Amino acid sequence: MRNEREFEVRVTEALERRPVAAVPQDFAAKVMVALPPLKKRRKPVQVGRTMAIAAAMVSLLTMFALAPHAVASFTNLAFDVELLLMVELAGIAWGFSKAGSRQ
Repeated sequence: MRNEREFEVRVTEALERRPVAAVPQDFAAKVMVALPPLKKRRKPVQVGRTMAIAAAMVSLLTMFALAPHAVASFTNLAFDVELLLMVELAGIAWGFSKAGSRQ
C-alpha cells in the first residue's frame, strides 16, 4: 500500500512539474545549414493583362473595319457593333486603371 501511494505521489509530481525548455544559441544556424538551397522563382505570367491587350487590339481593328459601313442609326448593325466595341474598350481601360492603382 505504501509503495502504491508513493508511486502515485511521484507520478503526480512528475506530471505537475513544468519542463524547462532550452534552445541552444546556434539552433537557427544549424537549421539554416540543414535546409536545401532555395529555388529561383519564375516571374509570374500575366495572362489576363496580355489577353486584355489582345482584346483591345481586336476591338480597335474591328471598329476601323466597320467605320465605313456605320451610319448613326440604332437600326444599323455596324453602328450597334461599334457601340458595343466602344463599351468593351472602356471596360478594358477601366480595368487597367484599377489594376494600376492596386500596384
